[in-house]
Amino acid sequence: MKTTLKVKLAIAFVIVALITGAVVALVFNRFNSKQFADFVIDSQRQELIQLLSEYYQENGTWQGAEFFFNSMPRVMMQDNMQGKGQGRKNAGQGPRFGQGGNLTDVEIEEDDTLTVPGRLFGLATTDGTVIIALPGGTPAGKALNTAVIESSDPIIVDKKTVGYLLTVDQFPGYSLAEAQFIKNSNRSLWLALLGATIVAAVVGFFIARGITKPLETLTQASQRIANRELNTKVPQLSHDEIGTLAETFNHMSERLEESDRLRKQMTADIAHDLRTPLTIIGGYVESMRDGDLKATPERLEIIADETNRLSNLVNDLRLLSIADAGELSLQLQLTNPNTLINYSLQLFEVQAARKNISLELSSMPGNAQILVDEDRMIQVFSNLMSNAIEYSPEGSLVMLRASEEKDQILLEVIDSGPGINEDDLPYVFERFHRADRARQHSEQHSGLGLAIAKEIVKAHKGEISLKSVIGKGTTIEIRLPKH
Repeated sequence: MKTTLKVKLAIAFVIVALITGAVVALVFNRFNSKQFADFVIDSQRQELIQLLSEYYQENGTWQGAEFFFNSMPRVMMQDNMQGKGQGRKNAGQGPRFGQGGNLTDVEIEEDDTLTVPGRLFGLATTDGTVIIALPGGTPAGKALNTAVIESSDPIIVDKKTVGYLLTVDQFPGYSLAEAQFIKNSNRSLWLALLGATIVAAVVGFFIARGITKPLETLTQASQRIANRELNTKVPQLSHDEIGTLAETFNHMSERLEESDRLRKQMTADIAHDLRTPLTIIGGYVESMRDGDLKATPERLEIIADETNRLSNLVNDLRLLSIADAGELSLQLQLTNPNTLINYSLQLFEVQAARKNISLELSSMPGNAQILVDEDRMIQVFSNLMSNAIEYSPEGSLVMLRASEEKDQILLEVIDSGPGINEDDLPYVFERFHRADRARQHSEQHSGLGLAIAKEIVKAHKGEISLKSVIGKGTTIEIRLPKH
């Protein structure tokens, strides 16, 4: 059976509550019990010292002081009684003491046993002679050593020490009332643990539900996207990681929708760009075959031009597919950026002269180099220069500039064309995207030039970007790592 995330989270909350409660119980039993035992000894010791001081002040002797010690027997309660099942004895009567404070009858529960581990305190005279002995200690009538006397509590009457109160080194056990207090404390602790577990389960359920519900919404939205409903969005109900995930999902949905739109547009553009030359070629060939037209050199040249156009389009598409697969091969070598842009400028001198466009070169000082495939980068600048010259007005200027920026080399192609609309700027490097200025593009352009340039620059671990102002021209920037 599949366990849902909601159930797992709820169980996790319960486990955390149980572990926390167990740790608290352990700490309580180990530390709080010891502190309570110290409190019991300290409180009884102070009380006994006060009583003994008053007794000695009134009587001037320790004779008969045994009463104070015998009236404080230690009755210890222990679990797992050997005589389990004997029932309760004299229920409700409590402990009773006979002459000398001896235990005669005590109320016990079914799972308790009784021991009398002895008193907590003893008494010695000022010279260290034991009057009332501690269990397992120096017997009565014997003298204590100096170290024991110094560690004992003096009993003072009228600023004079009249005896010493001896205290056991190890706490022998709780009295009946003290043990009952500890037992009640433990019972309360376990009840609190049970209550905390129940609360943790309830709270954990609602928290888990709050976490998993947005995830369920995201899962359903993902399934709709898988069914080609690419405009699917999910509400952003929070500002935490789940909310960020929802925001990222919506952004992904928008990108998928845009990519699908571009794919459909690209398919239509490819069909259009293929149909035009094929129609021309097919028309001429069919007419020549039927004898309607003669095969003149001019008509054959038109067919050859359209064939070349088809070939270039196919080559561009193939290059992009190779780049998409990450298999674009590069023959890298160190090159001076000035050499690269100077060669690119020379390639277009004739084309620029035909439109009376001036070409200007701004070289970079120094000998910094870039690691590039020269042929591929010449292909990039050929696309950029061809566009810059085509869309710049006659008598204008096209500039190639190289400069140094920290650890990068900046290469720029600057034209004086009409510029690109701001709405088109995010899409100029998309395949087959044509901004308004390019609607009247040359028939020699496939609409893939900037997309190819972007892929080649990216393969060189570089960046390409574009800035444009309507009526003032366009600047394309290429940043490559410096070597």
